[in-house]
Amino acid sequence: MSAGWLPVPYLTQKLVVSDYHYSYGSNGTEVSVNGQAAEAALGLQKGWETGWVEATAGARYRYNRVSPEGADNRNDGGEWGLALTVLGQQDYANRWRVNGLASYTFGPKAYWARGRVMYKVFGTAWAGVELIKHGDPFYHSTQGGLVLTGIPLTQTLNLGFFTGVKKTSGVSRAFYGGLEISKSF
Repeated sequence: MSAGWLPVPYLTQKLVVSDYHYSYGSNGTEVSVNGQAAEAALGLQKGWETGWVEATAGARYRYNRVSPEGADNRNDGGEWGLALTVLGQQDYANRWRVNGLASYTFGPKAYWARGRVMYKVFGTAWAGVELIKHGDPFYHSTQGGLVLTGIPLTQTLNLGFFTGVKKTSGVSRAFYGGLEISKSF
């Protein structure tokens, strides 16, 4: 969530809480990671008629539980990091949109990047394709799929869906999917 809580032009604040699960192969064993993370960041943002860009920096804490126990102690437990994030969006020809996000966390050396190309299908809804890369020194994953977002739930809340195929180092291809809820400020 990004919002203008401080009355300073171009300044943004971000609070993120996440719950995640992923698995990867290591020395012939499938390692499973369940974790939570919290991030608080400050940054700069700039908007124009057809797009916007934002850059933030802040503290991020993650806590992972690795299974089977002892399989990969490098990712087990809690770890602080400095998270740097850049994101933006640009509309083209009234019906096309490109947006992206790239984040790197020093400490755990974790990265996450996503790019989307979308077409306005009706009202405020957009459909398109996405490509996602994420990982750290011990696992790497690539995902690609379809996305539908911008479905209005209320005046300020939107719903989205995404699904596709992912390939993570050391494990077979798998499907991914989920939903996203976004709020306009």
